[in-house]
Amino acid sequence: MKTKLSVLLLNAFLIISSLGGMKAQVTIGHSEAPEKHATLQIKDQTAPSTGGVTAKNGGLLLPRVELENKYQLLPFYQGDTTNTDYKTVTKPAHTGLIVYNLKENDDDELCLGFNQWDGGQWNCFQEKMGNAKFAPVDCSDITVNGVYVEGMTTTSANYLSINLNVTKAGAFAITATSNNGYNFYLSGVALNVGSMTVNIPCQGTPVDVQTDKLTFSGIELSQGCEPEVQVSSAVSSYSLNCSSVVVNGQYVKGQNLTSANTITLNVNVSETGSYSILVEKTNGVRFSATGDFTSTGSHSITLVGSGSPTVNNDFPVTIISNTKDGNATCNATIPVTLPFMTYAIVGNSRTYSWATAERKKALDNGDSFGPNGIVKTLGLSQLWSTGSVSTATDQINNGYNGKFPDVILYFAYSTAPNNALTTALANYINKGGTVIYGSADGTSSDVNILLNGIFGIQTAQAQASGNDDIYLISNFPEDPVINGPFGNLCSKYWGEDNGSTGSVIMTQLPPNSVQVCTARGVENSKREVDPTYSIVWYNDSKSFFFIGDSTGSSSSNTTNNAYPSYYTNTGLPNSKLYGPSSTETQFVYNAALELNAVSWALKKAAVSGINPH
Repeated sequence: MKTKLSVLLLNAFLIISSLGGMKAQVTIGHSEAPEKHATLQIKDQTAPSTGGVTAKNGGLLLPRVELENKYQLLPFYQGDTTNTDYKTVTKPAHTGLIVYNLKENDDDELCLGFNQWDGGQWNCFQEKMGNAKFAPVDCSDITVNGVYVEGMTTTSANYLSINLNVTKAGAFAITATSNNGYNFYLSGVALNVGSMTVNIPCQGTPVDVQTDKLTFSGIELSQGCEPEVQVSSAVSSYSLNCSSVVVNGQYVKGQNLTSANTITLNVNVSETGSYSILVEKTNGVRFSATGDFTSTGSHSITLVGSGSPTVNNDFPVTIISNTKDGNATCNATIPVTLPFMTYAIVGNSRTYSWATAERKKALDNGDSFGPNGIVKTLGLSQLWSTGSVSTATDQINNGYNGKFPDVILYFAYSTAPNNALTTALANYINKGGTVIYGSADGTSSDVNILLNGIFGIQTAQAQASGNDDIYLISNFPEDPVINGPFGNLCSKYWGEDNGSTGSVIMTQLPPNSVQVCTARGVENSKREVDPTYSIVWYNDSKSFFFIGDSTGSSSSNTTNNAYPSYYTNTGLPNSKLYGPSSTETQFVYNAALELNAVSWALKKAAVSGINPH
């Protein structure tokens, strides 16, 4: 077969050559001379003699071959070392040879259609990729989107999502038929091998209430895979009871949802029929429930979740329904469990440090931070703790056994920062680290060193003289620290643990900062302090939380002038009466504010911290 084809090509070449020898310009199929600049022209005998269409009944049919190698001129001679034609051909003599290739190979070196030999390889005449090829598709990679109801025309919400594994790039056309009035179709081009997802839109109107098995063309399904679409009856009338919405199960970034991940709610049905209640895919997860209401009245519905979260923070979702009337939407929040995280403590282990027993219980016992804690996290543990400035500087710079803490808890009582530690903290923060800092007694100059290194400002100064005082917490109900998981502290009080001028306040905050507590106190000497000055504040851009005093903690001292950070014996935050005098005593919420700050810091660290999560 290959030998015959080569002879045919050679004869055609000889005929054209001989014609060219008789006349400089040649016309085939008609007696007229060819066009002015054509060496050879083929005309249909039925063509008009002048101008216009030159062919009505035929065209040029080039030799059709099956090329095997992009870099071999005559593949049908491959391995035939006795053929002298093949051994003696020269590249210039065959440059410009044109064939029509009927075969494409899997690595895209050769294309279907017209190919021209340039002396060293075959080149396509047209940009044609050929047909794409895919690995067999599993049913788990096919998602049916939208609701299918008898007599209701499908919309853009009705489509198939298919995860494909492309084994060969090229054009494709995928069809899925239902034989029930609606079908799916999509054509396109797969540009690269590897994974790709296609969304195949639906067209048509479901006719009958039934379960349809889809038939596919353009892809091959894995053995046993039979994708189904459920067509429901006419839509019922019902109303969602949003106050009954409950989100169930644990949600962890990157972990697939299980049967425990559901959303339950109640609905009130006024007219029977089908229903569809769902949460469209949000941050990697979706929920859905479909079926038929066969009776009116109250019904409990369970939306089943699928997918896996792609974020490390809680996120809102909207529950939507296809009810003909009544309340059709509700809102809910997906509570994402934070990953396993670590903290480090800078400061000595006395009462004024995060290393105190009360604060350590709050961090480590799991009731505050843990899988079942107030703040959901897979785990929280201490990476290191030190009261040495030089040791802290080294471990912040170089890591501890190659690891860096997600949060640094730094109460600076007797451990005030120097230039080296400030530089280490600034670098740590700039890499995404989070810091909660409480100043030591009478250290406004040291605080300015720290602030200058982190923010480029030096606006810290000593508080006005006087007794230990209490300070009003701002009324910002939307703030994640002021109104955090350990309590809504709006318009409540925080207490300092310093007499005289020990506390450090800020006359001006860096941009993107929040004043948690004004520096104006309730004691006579501090009532004159400018209320725009701050004694507790934080900066969201730099993930830095500032407390103007390293307050002492206790779980037993109830006196109103000592240890305002009050915790229960189990490490949960508690309030206590505190103030400069018996007439100016208020309940203070230092412990709750501290743990709200830790929660804020952990969430910042999980989303954009120094460690990837």
